[in-house]
Amino acid sequence: MNHNETLRRVFTLKNHPLMRAFTLVLVWMTAQMALADSFLVYSVIGNVKQTNGNKQIALAARTTIQSETRLTIGKESAVTVIDERNNKLYSFTTTGTNSVKTLLAKAKGGKSLTKQYASYLVKNLFSKESSKLSHPSSYMQTAAAAYRSTATDSLLLNKIAYLKNEHHTNTVEEAIVQEQTHIIGDLDVRFELVSCLTGLPIGKEVEPNTSCYVKIYNNTKEALYVNILDIDEHGNKYLVLPVDDAALCAHLLVPAESTVCFTSEPFEFVEAKTKEAFLLVATEEPVDFSILMNPIEGSGNKHLKSGLYRNVYETK
Repeated sequence: MNHNETLRRVFTLKNHPLMRAFTLVLVWMTAQMALADSFLVYSVIGNVKQTNGNKQIALAARTTIQSETRLTIGKESAVTVIDERNNKLYSFTTTGTNSVKTLLAKAKGGKSLTKQYASYLVKNLFSKESSKLSHPSSYMQTAAAAYRSTATDSLLLNKIAYLKNEHHTNTVEEAIVQEQTHIIGDLDVRFELVSCLTGLPIGKEVEPNTSCYVKIYNNTKEALYVNILDIDEHGNKYLVLPVDDAALCAHLLVPAESTVCFTSEPFEFVEAKTKEAFLLVATEEPVDFSILMNPIEGSGNKHLKSGLYRNVYETK
């Protein structure tokens, strides 16, 4: 057999339908093996670092880590990752340094997602809207998506709006500020405001210009999306935790049965001699929390399962 005939046979073999099919299967299997070992970081709360050689660098959302990646998770911190291959969401809160593989073994099975929803999360996590965080002054009216409709936001308002009728106030906001108002939620969550200076919870009376951050306790068996609405006695409102333009809420996810501190989002008590109510709102699915910046009004009895918890403070 001469050289040219050998080349012709090799060329023919490479282009044989079975060989092409085998090559495609091999490429697919290689991609699946790579995917099986990788996880997309969905959210990071608090102090979480990744070991990179001899250095430790802050772990950031929207990055990819491997099963052998070593993470150092600080006290009252958390990281949540997406397993695209198995369509699951895993949250890690174990303090200290561990490999992702070890953390997965402690994660109690993770939260199952539909394939479509997992793809939606991955796609939107890299959108400009999800990375743009702000403290809105009014409802941002984000574009409704297949997995988060504006109807869900309205059901959240219905859950809170009952306070107006039950306590015979002019507005829901007025009822929230009144300390005698009894707040009832569906989920076991609570929070404290912690002094940035001392690291200890603040008292009910606060000095002006005191800097604080939020510490949230999720005592349920489900990961929850959270935010806190600050309302003063004059009706002024402020969302303590920023929201993203896509209402994906990845940065607001608190893992099940965990305590986390939002140290990256400090705020100050500015005005003296003012009463302020802080209302924690927690849900099992993402909502556009900016809707709370509009007057809170209900449109029916049907409501979204939500956790509500309030603390009232007075500046001296």
